[in-house]
Amino acid sequence: MSRHGTPQTALIVEDLREAQTWLLRALTSSFPGVVTHIADTLAEAQALLARSLRPDLVLVDLGLPDGSGSDLIAQIQRAQP
Repeated sequence: MSRHGTPQTALIVEDLREAQTWLLRALTSSFPGVVTHIADTLAEAQALLARSLRPDLVLVDLGLPDGSGSDLIAQIQRAQP
């Protein structure tokens, strides 16, 4: 996070394109300049995080096609308390 509490990087984990688009617009209008990564599945999000992505903000769909977003939230909390 920047020193003003503004996220510099974000991760959207959402399988519906319309929701991805809406969330991306909301993020970029609220936080101009935020670098946003998008994952369609739990596995894709886990792969991004395994490659050292450390987002300041994560928006997670709880009902993903390949698993529970709750599991991803728990994983992130264990890695980045």
